[in-house]
Amino acid sequence: MSSGRSIFDLPGHIITDILSRLPIKTIIHCRCVCRTWRSLVLDPHFANLHLSRTPTSLIIHQDSDRSPDWDSDILKLIEFDRDEHDQHGNGLLHYDPLMKFDLKRLCYKNGEILLVGSVNGLLCFCDYENEAIFICNPIMRECITLPKPMYTKRYPSTIVYGFGYSSLSGHYKVVQISQTPLSDPAEGLPSSYDSQGAVYVLGTANWRSIGTVPFLYSCRSYNLSLNGNIHWLNCDGETSELICSFDVEYESFQVFPSPPNNLIKQTLYVSLGLFRDYLCLCVTDGSEDSDIVIWVMKEYGVKESWIKEIIIRQNSSDLSCLLYDEVSLLHVWENGDILILWRDDRLYSYSPERKTLEEVEVPRDSSHIVTPFITYEMMLHVPSFLSLKDFEREKVDMF
Repeated sequence: MSSGRSIFDLPGHIITDILSRLPIKTIIHCRCVCRTWRSLVLDPHFANLHLSRTPTSLIIHQDSDRSPDWDSDILKLIEFDRDEHDQHGNGLLHYDPLMKFDLKRLCYKNGEILLVGSVNGLLCFCDYENEAIFICNPIMRECITLPKPMYTKRYPSTIVYGFGYSSLSGHYKVVQISQTPLSDPAEGLPSSYDSQGAVYVLGTANWRSIGTVPFLYSCRSYNLSLNGNIHWLNCDGETSELICSFDVEYESFQVFPSPPNNLIKQTLYVSLGLFRDYLCLCVTDGSEDSDIVIWVMKEYGVKESWIKEIIIRQNSSDLSCLLYDEVSLLHVWENGDILILWRDDRLYSYSPERKTLEEVEVPRDSSHIVTPFITYEMMLHVPSFLSLKDFEREKVDMF
C-alpha cells in the first residue's frame, strides 16, 4: 500500500544534495518545477556545493566578420562527455543548443569582443573597441557591465586585462594594465614602457589605481587564473623568466618560475594552459623542423618541478597542419590523449601513445549552414549557479 510520500516530502538539505549532482540542463529544468526547488537552486550554499562537484567544460566564443549575424558573437558551452567515447577511448565533445548564449544584445554594435578569463562559472570579457568590460554567468544568464575602465585605449598604448579570485577574502577582481611606450614606435621597437594598473573588486562598483606595474605583458595571449594568482606571459627582456603573476589577494606583481631553459623565451609561439590541474606551457617556434613541447609544472611555484610532459616530434606525426602559428592545450583525456587548438580555428586530438594527430570537429548547430572563416576563442570553464545578484552595488542585466 502506497504511503503517499514523494520526493517533495524529503528534507531540504537532501533535495539540495540530490540536485547538486545532476547535469546542468536538468538542474535548469528542476528550477522551474516549484518555488521551493527554485529557492534551493538560487541559494548560495547550493551554488558552492554544485561548483565543488562540477567537472570542467569548454567555453567557446564564436566570431567571424564574414558570418551571418546569427552566427557571430555566440558563446557555447561544450561538455567533455565521460559516458560516450570514440574508438580510441576519448570522451566526446557534447553540445546542447540550450547551452548557447548570444552576446550581441549585451555589447555595442560593431564591437570587438574578447574573452578575458573564467573563474568559478563567472566569465569576464571585454568589448575592446568600445572599452567596455563585462562579467557574466552564462548559466544564470546574468551580466554586469563594469564602470568605464580607469585607462582608455589610445595609440600607441596597449591594454591588458586579467580576471581572478581570492579564496582568502572571497573577492573576484578584474585587473587592467595600460602599457605606454616611452619612445615613438615609428622610431623602432620601444625599449621601455610606462605601465599603470587598476583593479576592480566585484561588488564595489568602482575602479582604483594600483600604481606602476612591472614587466611587459603579451597582449595576444590569455591570462590564466590558478591558486589565487593571475598569470601572463612576460615579454620584458630585462628578466629571464617567461611568466609573471599577480597575487589577487595582496595585489602584488612578481616574476613566476619558468622552465629551466632560457632559450624558451626566444621561442616564437608560447601559450599558457592547464595540464589537468597543473600549470603548463605549450611551446614551438613554428618552423618546419620544430617539435611541439608541453612543459608541466608538477609542484606549483617550484622552478625545478617543470618537466617536458609531452613532445610532439616532427617525424612522429603529420605536423604540417600545426606549423607557423600558436598551439594551445585545452584538455587532457583520461587515456592521456590531449585536445589542442591551433590558430584559433582548428581543434586536434593528439595521442602520445600512438603518435597520431586527428582533427576534431567543432560542435555546431545542425540547423545552421556551416560558414567558413569562423574563428574561436576557447578556454576552460566550470559552469556554476553563482548569482551575480549576490554582489551588492552591482546592476545585473538578464540576457
